[in-house]
Amino acid sequence: MRQELSDSKAAALLRVASYLGRPQKFMAVGEARAEMRRTLELVTKGSVVLTTHGEPEAAVVPFTTLEDMRRALLHLLVEEMGSSFARSGERLRPQRKDATASEEELETLVGEALKKSRRRNGRSSRKQSRG
Repeated sequence: MRQELSDSKAAALLRVASYLGRPQKFMAVGEARAEMRRTLELVTKGSVVLTTHGEPEAAVVPFTTLEDMRRALLHLLVEEMGSSFARSGERLRPQRKDATASEEELETLVGEALKKSRRRNGRSSRKQSRG
């Protein structure tokens, strides 16, 4: 099971890397409105950057690529959090030889950190944008 998960993460990262290596196309928003079908066809070949007065405004990417990027970034963030906790544990271990954190305690700490982060980033920003 872990190997399958690892393989799917690796495959997603490779798709994102491949996608990001493709050339970008720039298009005015007005032109995109008139030619959405053509725009969607162009997206299959690479991202399309929508412009206003020649300045980039938005990018059109395939939805599967967006989801792959989200999963890849989430994976990288979780991996970095794990590494950060491991480094913290290594620094604390010499200071407190008698104290060892169990896996359950670490999972609880990670869960609390995620809840705080979601509260701070997710819910509060949604409330502000609705008001």
